[in-house]
Amino acid sequence: MTIVTSSIAGTVADSARDRRRRPGRAWPYVTPVLLLLFMWIYGPALFTGVLSFLEWNLTGDVGGFVGFDNYARLFREPEFGQAAGQTLLYAAALLPFSTIVPMFLAIMLWQKSGRASTVYRSLLFLPVMVAPVAAAVSWRFILNPLQGLANEIIGFVGLPPMNWLGDPRSALIVIVLVTAAKVTAFNMLLYSAALTALDRRTLEAARLESATAWETTRFIVIPQLHKTTVLLGILSIVLAGQWVFTNVSVLTQGGPDGVTDNVYYRIYTLGFEFFETGMASAAAAIVLLFFALAGLIWVLLRRISAHR
Repeated sequence: MTIVTSSIAGTVADSARDRRRRPGRAWPYVTPVLLLLFMWIYGPALFTGVLSFLEWNLTGDVGGFVGFDNYARLFREPEFGQAAGQTLLYAAALLPFSTIVPMFLAIMLWQKSGRASTVYRSLLFLPVMVAPVAAAVSWRFILNPLQGLANEIIGFVGLPPMNWLGDPRSALIVIVLVTAAKVTAFNMLLYSAALTALDRRTLEAARLESATAWETTRFIVIPQLHKTTVLLGILSIVLAGQWVFTNVSVLTQGGPDGVTDNVYYRIYTLGFEFFETGMASAAAAIVLLFFALAGLIWVLLRRISAHR
C-alpha cells in the first residue's frame, strides 16, 4: 500500500513538473475560445468604446476625434436620464416575477406532482415557446383600444374601455405584465430543476417530525433554493431592460411620453433611427461601466462579509 501511494504521489509530482516545464501546452486548446470571445464580445465592446469618442452618422466616413463630447451631449438630453430611470423601474418591477412568483408556482406543482401537474406546467411554459415578436404583435391586437379582446372582456363587467398602451398610467404596467409572462414561465422551469436536487434526508426527517407542508416549505425547501433565487435575481436586474426591449419596440416605441422607454431602446433609436452612432456608443459604454462597477461592488461586499 505504501509503495502504491508513493508511486501515485510520484506520478502527480512528475505531472506537475511537466506542466511547469511546458506552460504553453494549454494554449492550443483555449485559443479558439479566446478568439471567439474577442470576435463576438470583447472586440465589439472595444470598438464601441472607440466609437464613443468619434463623430459618425453610420452612413459616411468616420469623423474626427471629439473627446467626451458625445458623453456630454448624452447627459444634457433629459430623455436619456428618463430612460435610465425607467430601466431601473423595470428591473424592480420584474424582480418578483423572476423570483417569488415562479418559486411558489414551482413548489406548488412539485408538492402536487402528477399528470395534472405536468399538464399545468406545460401550459405555464407555453409562452416561452412563442417567438417574442409574434407574441408582442398578438398583444397589440388584444390590447387594441377600439376592437381589442381586453376591452371586450372588461366590458362584460361594466367597465369602460381603456387605452392600455396609450395611457401613461397603464402603459408601463402592461409592458411589465406582458414581459413577466415569459420570465415567470422560464424561471419556474429552473426552480423545478432546482427542486429535484433538494436534500431528501431533511425532507424525510421533517416528515418523521410531523412537520406541516407550510413548515417544510418555509424552513427546508425555500432555504435550499437560496442560491437559485440569488442567481435569478441578479440575472433579472441585469437583463430586465433587454427582456422588455421587444415589447417596447413593437407595442409602444417608448411612449406615451417616454414612460415605457428604457436605456436599451434609447441606444437603438440613437444609433439606428437618429444615426447618432457616437452618442449611442457612449450610452452603451455607460451601461457597460455601470454593470461592471455594480459587479465589482457586489464581489467586494461578498468578500468583506466572508471575512467577518
